[in-house]
Amino acid sequence: MLDIYLAAAAALGGSAVVLAELSPAPWLVSRNISYPSSSNSSGILPCDALRDAGLGDRLLFATDSGYEPQIETWYAGNGRMRPYCLVLPQTTEEVSTALTALVNANDGAGDWHIAVRSGGHGYPGSNNIANGVTIDLTMMNSTSYDQEAKIAKIQPGGRWRDIYAELDKHGVTVTGGRDGDVGVGGFLLGGGNSFFSGRMGFGCDSVLNFEVVLANGTIVNANNTTNSDLWRALKGGGSNFGIVTRFDMEAIPSRELYYELRFLSANYSDTVVDTVVDFTNQNQSLADNALVTFYAHNTSVSPDIYIGMIYVNTQGDANAGTAFDKVKEVPAIFNETIRQSMAKAAAGSQVPGGTNNAGTTLTFRNSAEILRRAVELHADWVETLKKSINPDKLVTFFFFQPLPSYMAQVSHQRGGNMLGLDSVPYNGILWSCGAGVDPSEGEAAFAIAQAETSAFTAQIKELTRSLNGDMDFIYLNYADGSQDPLGNYGAANIQHIRNVAAAYDPTAVFQRRIPGGFKISRVA
Repeated sequence: MLDIYLAAAAALGGSAVVLAELSPAPWLVSRNISYPSSSNSSGILPCDALRDAGLGDRLLFATDSGYEPQIETWYAGNGRMRPYCLVLPQTTEEVSTALTALVNANDGAGDWHIAVRSGGHGYPGSNNIANGVTIDLTMMNSTSYDQEAKIAKIQPGGRWRDIYAELDKHGVTVTGGRDGDVGVGGFLLGGGNSFFSGRMGFGCDSVLNFEVVLANGTIVNANNTTNSDLWRALKGGGSNFGIVTRFDMEAIPSRELYYELRFLSANYSDTVVDTVVDFTNQNQSLADNALVTFYAHNTSVSPDIYIGMIYVNTQGDANAGTAFDKVKEVPAIFNETIRQSMAKAAAGSQVPGGTNNAGTTLTFRNSAEILRRAVELHADWVETLKKSINPDKLVTFFFFQPLPSYMAQVSHQRGGNMLGLDSVPYNGILWSCGAGVDPSEGEAAFAIAQAETSAFTAQIKELTRSLNGDMDFIYLNYADGSQDPLGNYGAANIQHIRNVAAAYDPTAVFQRRIPGGFKISRVA
């Protein structure tokens, strides 16, 4: 969520940055390795195993000129770990070859592991590794549209900005990410919160078929008729089963969105809170409307904490008559309204990363009292951070997003998922917070930010408990590595994930050899 906030902040400052479309990586052909090309060994066992398997032209070593530029494509500075080598497959078959070569290298001996990367926006360590090899799916970024079946076929290394742009040529879109730089794989395997979610459910609910490389190299499809247990488990079950190499998604007509960005003084927080609560309580007839609300500290925008609100009507209706109308009566620091396609909205929501980021998430009952007290705690948290970190080198965010109870029914109607919202009878707020620290502040300052963010989250959790508003749901895509989203999916879904992981990965490769991400083997 930090990237969405930064994009909005950049819009306020008139400096929104649009990143260039991915281009073929020239370093995969032109190499500058530190050992002679005739040498039989790099001295790095798993990387040599990949070369011996025929993937030598897909490898990047630290001595290659393209290695550092590729590392810098991870969003967070603290996510830019440096593996022994990167392997960038270009086909599903090459993913299979890479995975089996790594799993079988020296029969798994040694203290090294494997990571799998799609877009690089997950929490640090979930999609990259220092002691081991990263399978980087960046080059598998194509999107195609089957007009007869009305299905978008999307590879995992694509970024939503490029996917929407390609689909827009065919007059369609999908229930995908809001930030254009976010990758496909992690977004959909963790659920996928979208502007279209009120009507379509989470992004994973629109996946009709997954193409998956299993731990033994076998390539399978998972849908509602073939490997249906795996199909359902992949919808929110994360990285427990295999490497998904293609997502076949239901396409929907592309329409211009009505998009409004509004920045307000924190003095109007009571009105904002009432708006969020009332918006969340709207019935399903207004499901085409989406609202993202955040409180932020960023001295490049304002010396004081300020409020940002992004309101979208996915049908392009500027007069839908929602609770957001209440905020329109409040003076805005900045206000912009526009009609634009999802492709243009995503392309405009991108800001380069590089800060060291810490973030967590919770979900709680939709309650004005909880939200107001949470806002107060947020202000205290910011002041605490500013005592230890240069305020000009610090950005913070604090999000409220509606999670209406009818979302569970929408997902159920579309085949069900693993998120476990079926048992929640009331409307909730999907809350997330985080801090971004400039690397120039050093590791000690970032450690303080991490510790204070965790303490702040614990305060919010205790607040919700004290007001009988706590909910067990932890959204995987916003979670910190110390949290346990899978453990909050409910007993039946947890058991389903266990059973499917055991059936499709009987040697537990994705539990032991690929440690990044949330693993079912770690759930009590």
